Amino acid sequence: MIAETLNLELTEPIPEDKLKVLNYAQGRFFTEGFYKITMDEISKELGMSKSTLYKYFPSKMELLEETITLLITTVKGKITAYIYDDINAVEKFVMVIKMLTATITKFSEKFMSDLQHHAPHIWLKVDETRKILLYENISKLILQGQKEELIEKYPPQLIITIITGAIRQVVNPDFLISSKFSYNEAVNNTFKILLNGILTAKGKDILKKKKLF
Repeated sequence: MIAETLNLELTEPIPEDKLKVLNYAQGRFFTEGFYKITMDEISKELGMSKSTLYKYFPSKMELLEETITLLITTVKGKITAYIYDDINAVEKFVMVIKMLTATITKFSEKFMSDLQHHAPHIWLKVDETRKILLYENISKLILQGQKEELIEKYPPQLIITIITGAIRQVVNPDFLISSKFSYNEAVNNTFKILLNGILTAKGKDILKKKKLF
C-alpha cells in the first residue's frame, strides 16, 4: 500500500499571519525539535491570539506537516529550475545534491529524533513524497546524461531505482541518528559513490575538472 503523500500544490497565496507561523515553526522545529514546543508557546512568542493560530492550524501536528510541506515545495521549485537549466547533466546532478544537502542540514538530530518517535506517520508521507520527486526529476537527468554520453548506457529505470533507494535509506531518521556521519558527509559520499558508478570517462572528467565536490 502506497503511503499518503504531502500536498505540494499551492492553489492560492499563503496569508501573511499563516506564513509568519510557518516561518517561525521552521526555525524552531528544525533546530530544537517540535515535541516539547507547545501551541501556547508559539502564540505568545509571535504575539498572536490562540484563535488566530488555531484558525490556520487546528493542531501542532498539522502545523508540523504544513511546515515540512512548505520546505519541500520550495525544494521542488529549485529542483525544477535546475532540471530545465541549460547546462550538462553532471553539473545539474551536483547542483541538486548540494541543494538537498543544504536542506537536510536544516534538520537537527533532535528534530529527526522527534519525527522518528512522535510523528512517524508524517515521516512516511515525507518519504513517499520525496520518492516521487526524486524519481520524476532524476529520471530526466539520467536520460539527458545518456544523450550527452556522460552517463553509462545502463537501463535508466535500474539507475533511478538504485539512486532513489540509496537516498531514502541514507537520509532517514534511523540511519542519521545511529550513524557517525554528519548529514553533509552522508549525502555527499552517497552521491559520490553513485555518480562514480554511473558516469562515463567524459562525465567523470567534468566532475573532476570543475571540482564539483
